[in-house]
Order: sequence, then structure tokens, then C-alpha cells
Amino acid sequence: MDDMRRLIILLLLWLLLVNSYSQEKYIPQSTNFAEFAIYEAITDFADNCRLFKQDSIFHIRIQDTLKHYTLQRNQGALKWICDSVYANLFVINIIPSINKLFYLPDAVVGSKGKLPSRYVIVKSKLFYWDDDDYPLTEETLSVLKKYDALTDMIHDRVLPETVLDESKKSIHYYFCRNNLLKYKRAASSKSAGYYRPPKLKCGN
Repeated sequence: MDDMRRLIILLLLWLLLVNSYSQEKYIPQSTNFAEFAIYEAITDFADNCRLFKQDSIFHIRIQDTLKHYTLQRNQGALKWICDSVYANLFVINIIPSINKLFYLPDAVVGSKGKLPSRYVIVKSKLFYWDDDDYPLTEETLSVLKKYDALTDMIHDRVLPETVLDESKKSIHYYFCRNNLLKYKRAASSKSAGYYRPPKLKCGN
């Protein structure tokens, strides 16, 4: 019960935080497990991480179960092999958005999985993520256009080239699945799962 009360208090603090950062406030009416972890990660990122200042658009990616991969030789070829599963860890990745999102004709209002359908704005910076339960809305599409996060409409299916910056760091938040109040932050140019995660005492 105490942990639940603390979660509710933290959610209320999140609402106040976003309201103080910007006159524009975009907070979902309901909050589930993943959403709370996203809000907690963004709050900490905006307040405590210097990488927040380096970009204006960020992509949120959720890893429901963390898997660790190592490069191993398999039948004469080097392959990334999963050697560990961290079932007790839930990961929120905050990734600087270097490339624009591909804007295809089927990315229309009401569609799912064509463009990110969820977003929040903190200190005038855009954070967006995919959510299969939410269709694309006119509001979200308008915000993506406002932040110049989309390519021009692609009619011929010829996708523009993308930039890969291997030196660019992302921020990874490792949450205890059984207690979202316990988490650690790590910055790396590697994706989560391709280096050992920080140690967290999550308990049973």
C-alpha cells in the first residue's frame, strides 16, 4: 500500500512538473505500468541529465524484457547470441532522434503502427513513442509536423537515406519490474542489451 501511495504521489508530481515546464501540456488521462515508467524516466532525464540539452526531439523505446547479447562464433560465423535474460528488468530507452520519421501515404489519422501515436512535450522538447493501443490522431500528427519530425510525403516508396551516428549516446533507464521506484540510469552509444546492465537489487 505504501508503494502504491508513493506511485500516485510521483504521478501527481509529474503532472505538476510538465505544467511548470510548458504552457502546452499533453498528459494521457489514464496511466498504466509502461506509461508511469516513461514519465519517471523523462522527468529524471529532463532534470538530471546533461544530454537533455543536446537535442530537441527524442524517441522513447520500451524493452519489456531485457535480453543480453554477445558476439559469438557460431558455425564459423560471428553472430549476436542471446546469453542472458533479465526478466526482472523493464527498460525505457531515450534516444535522440537523428533521422526524420518516414511519412508514407498510409500514415493517416486513425491508423496504427505507421507513425508514433503518443507524445509528451517537456521544456519545449518533444518525446514520442509507439503504442499499438492508440491510433494516430490529428493532434499528434500536427505536433510531429510542427517539430519537423517527418520527411516529406513519400509516394514512390523510395525511402531517403538515413544517418547512423555510432558516437551518439542514448539514455537507458533500468526499472525493477516489481517496483518502479527502483531504477538506475545509464548512458551509452550501444543499445541496451549489448552491454551489461547496472546492478539493481529488485528482490523477488
